[in-house]
Amino acid sequence: MRRALILPVTAIAGGAAGFFLRRLELATAFEPDTGLPIPDMPVTWALIALSAAVAVLLLLLSLGAGRGMEGGYDQAFQARDNLPYMMGMTAGAFLTAGGGALLLLQLPRRYVETSSASGLSLLSLAPMALLAALCLAAAGSMLLLGKNTYRGEGRGKYSACLLLPAYACCLWLIVSYQEHSGDPVILDYVYQLFAVIAAVLACYFISGFGFQRSRPGLTLFFSGEAMYFTLVTLADTHEPAFLLLYGGYFFYFAASSVALLRGLSRPLGPRMPGGRRLSTQQNTNREERPHEG
Repeated sequence: MRRALILPVTAIAGGAAGFFLRRLELATAFEPDTGLPIPDMPVTWALIALSAAVAVLLLLLSLGAGRGMEGGYDQAFQARDNLPYMMGMTAGAFLTAGGGALLLLQLPRRYVETSSASGLSLLSLAPMALLAALCLAAAGSMLLLGKNTYRGEGRGKYSACLLLPAYACCLWLIVSYQEHSGDPVILDYVYQLFAVIAAVLACYFISGFGFQRSRPGLTLFFSGEAMYFTLVTLADTHEPAFLLLYGGYFFYFAASSVALLRGLSRPLGPRMPGGRRLSTQQNTNREERPHEG
């Protein structure tokens, strides 16, 4: 198996196993009358153990990744003329756009429900409306990022397109917390919360490449964690809009992590004996230095 696929395949395989364990947990580990979790159920502990094991594996696979790497987003995420990468980014963009569009279409219904139930004003829907708008903007950003990397346009430095998916995830986390803050059973929504938190951190570290804050190991780790928990929480009950958002960000992280691993596996220039890459300035100095002796 190619090295660039080991980490994402680990996250996907673990997430698939976690999906089935979560389905089994929802079917057997909660009291049917009260909805409260049954203590010490083996399937609950099995899912916790699997989540911990996947986290350890992803951490081990991410440790030391990109050590000594120099360069920004365009140097790290190399996928020129890579059709599978572009397909993944396009799928992520369209799914995220679909989620944002559905959230917009649901605003009138949400307003009727909240106003009739608790007399809340229109301002109570502001976070959801802003989330819908940011999701649409994030979808466009994913598409532009994919095009930039696929064509090798070199426009990743200080790109606002790297920030919009992160902004959408931050607001998604706020909205998710507001919707579940009144639920006393944490096990009902904990994997959903982990998925969104991991997505926020993964977007943060991906965007760092465009602003001279490259952290390849942490980027790969949180991207893998976001993919894993996204697959696990798909076993929960979600509105169609949020299902599309989970799918969109899953493809975004999958395509980005594979592109990053491919970029890290390619030498950006000559290396020192210890394996550290020489900077561009060092390479230039070496080329310009006349041969002595």
